Amino acid sequence: MSLETLKHPQRERLAFLDQCFTWRGTANRRDLMDRFGVSTAQAALDFKAYLAEAGEDAPRYDAVRKVYIAKANHRPITPESSFSEWERVLRASGTDRFDALPSLTRQSDPAMLALLSRAAENRQAVEVQYISMTTGDQTPQWIAPTRFASDGSRIHVRAYSFKHGEYRDYIPERIAPGSSLKTKMLEEELSFDRDWHTIARITLRPRSNLSKEQAAAVHREYAFDGDVLVVETRKAMEFYADRRWNLDTDEARLERVGTEYIEAALPDRIALDSPVVIDHHRRQR
Repeated sequence: MSLETLKHPQRERLAFLDQCFTWRGTANRRDLMDRFGVSTAQAALDFKAYLAEAGEDAPRYDAVRKVYIAKANHRPITPESSFSEWERVLRASGTDRFDALPSLTRQSDPAMLALLSRAAENRQAVEVQYISMTTGDQTPQWIAPTRFASDGSRIHVRAYSFKHGEYRDYIPERIAPGSSLKTKMLEEELSFDRDWHTIARITLRPRSNLSKEQAAAVHREYAFDGDVLVVETRKAMEFYADRRWNLDTDEARLERVGTEYIEAALPDRIALDSPVVIDHHRRQR
């Protein structure tokens, strides 16, 4: 028998058992019954199939605890597990060994997102009253939505601001309910959004004031493959990367070694995976 020969539902149940043994070290029929709603008989069949697949490395049954316990040299029968699987197993264990901060819900009005998306698709400008968090101003203005991005916690609309004569990021939830939302076709081509089409290749390292042991811990935490960590994002989103990773703050564990900016060779006519270097600078600390 092999996992590939099993039907998908049973393969999923065996994968879950494997995750339980990998991350928690124990599992029993109740885990399958609670997680998948299967019968006792089906759970028994699943365990039989799992033990057969595990072979000599199969978990042993503890009659006192009434659970199967993974051996010290347990080797997963499924591909390498991930953090999300570890979290799912602990959440499903019914214990208080895991908890997480609640997410602060940031709602996006589907109707607003749909309107902005249609405007971007149809090359239209939209009149909005955007509430500034700096000044509180919400004077009506025309914007031309072009693209959308996520910083990991909320959606941003990339749009050309006719009021400011440049591309800016807007948060849909900050568009006032009283906005007219009138639309009009763009009469001319928008200027090239250079920051969106430029990739920022950021080189990071552990903060220089950390001890050798602390720096090694940062290497492990961020899965460094060498002395530095290189990440890429659009230049238009570089600000959000700095904020999310707490760069340039006292609490930072990472610091920027330098940034290489790479722009697409031709506006809107070439994929961003075919770049040419246009600017390169380094900031030493």
